[in-house]
Amino acid sequence: METLNTIEEYNARFGFESGNPLVDVVDFKDAKQCDNGQFKLGFYIVKLKNKYCGDILYGRTKYDYFDGSVFCFAPGQVVQINLNDDEVPNSICLLFHPDLIRGTELGKKMVTRYPYFSYGINEALLVSEEEKQFFIATTSRIKKEINQPIDSYSFNLIRINIELLLEYLLRLYDRQFQMRSPLNQEVLSAFENRLHNYFIQHLPQAHGLPTVEYFAGQSGYTTKYFSDLIKKSTGMGAQDYITAYILDLAKHKLLIPGSSIKETAYELGFQHPQHFTRFFRNHVGVTPKDFKSQKD
Repeated sequence: METLNTIEEYNARFGFESGNPLVDVVDFKDAKQCDNGQFKLGFYIVKLKNKYCGDILYGRTKYDYFDGSVFCFAPGQVVQINLNDDEVPNSICLLFHPDLIRGTELGKKMVTRYPYFSYGINEALLVSEEEKQFFIATTSRIKKEINQPIDSYSFNLIRINIELLLEYLLRLYDRQFQMRSPLNQEVLSAFENRLHNYFIQHLPQAHGLPTVEYFAGQSGYTTKYFSDLIKKSTGMGAQDYITAYILDLAKHKLLIPGSSIKETAYELGFQHPQHFTRFFRNHVGVTPKDFKSQKD
């Protein structure tokens, strides 16, 4: 595995002319070497591949992609590219270092707003011909700005165009969820079964309240991607879905003759009955005790 911490190292590895150390746009038709191998990156890459040219492994997962796809890689991640024999790469890459956006509004949003940079995404974003042209036009503006003499406006204009591209990719990400509807339903069904079994198997007593992280891990997705997927399928995030399930189960248990609030709290995974009381009151508007008395 090769480690490429800087954009200069990346450009030197593939034979591109080095320019700005914080941001660059490269076209592999100009490369001296193919991007074949396993690489650990120290910067962000947004890559438009115009055609399928071989397998791409992201983390430990094979990337699912076709002709006309966008890949997004983040610092610290490992990418392995296995090009087919005699294949010539046909891709345009936007490279930008974390230092370019550190301390900016874009930097603050990178982790939470753009989930397609996550290892949990094992499929590229598919793009139409029109969307390819948008990608090319945006990266061309960035490249033009890079090639101009740097002034007080340069980096801000570059960041604005990077954010414009990332926001545009959110549309593709959202659309892809809709295209994956049958698979999303399978994941939702598995989530519902695992959530039900979590309580049937008395796991709350041993492990506490169920978490999104737990079910995301069971499904093989990152927490953010899993929650997005559940939200696209149900209209609510995974945490809200879990909360609604616990509330329904709590109401059912509280209405069982002879049930106690303390036992109900422990069965649901709350360490202390007062935590359950606070949780229930915040979501239902009354305490468990008042709820029981209203139903008597």
